[in-house]
Amino acid sequence: MEAHGAHPGSLGDLVYPAINFSIFAFFLVRSLRGPIKEFFRARAERLRDALAAGAGALRDAEALLAQLKNDLADLPNLREGIKGDLRATAEREADQLLTQAKHAAERIRNDARLLAEQELANARRMLRQETVDHAVREATTRVRQALQPPDHERFVREFIGVARSAS
Repeated sequence: MEAHGAHPGSLGDLVYPAINFSIFAFFLVRSLRGPIKEFFRARAERLRDALAAGAGALRDAEALLAQLKNDLADLPNLREGIKGDLRATAEREADQLLTQAKHAAERIRNDARLLAEQELANARRMLRQETVDHAVREATTRVRQALQPPDHERFVREFIGVARSAS
């Protein structure tokens, strides 16, 4: 095998590709000038919008930071205010519960008094009934002991006489 020798370069090997590239670049720039301008214009506009949005977000963040600093500085006062509100609410609730408890106790006392009065009246009625029943039994026993057979016959005759005259 024989080695091929290196071909010495000529001026044409360097100039012709450079001319081709220049022509290509000229047509490329000429045909793409409008789209490239539009691309960079749109990109610049997007960057401006993004910078404006970033600046707006920065302003909002700074305002929020300032508000948070104010709120943080006011936190002890806010805490004391909340404590006061909670105490006041608790006192109102305690007063309401106390009032409700007093009303409930009064209702219970009234119900107990009414029940006691009813029980007392019932006990009196039962005692009166027992006294009457006992008196009737005692009277019946004494009448039977005092009643003699002739009295019994007389009562039967009188009853028959009254029954005949009634019919």
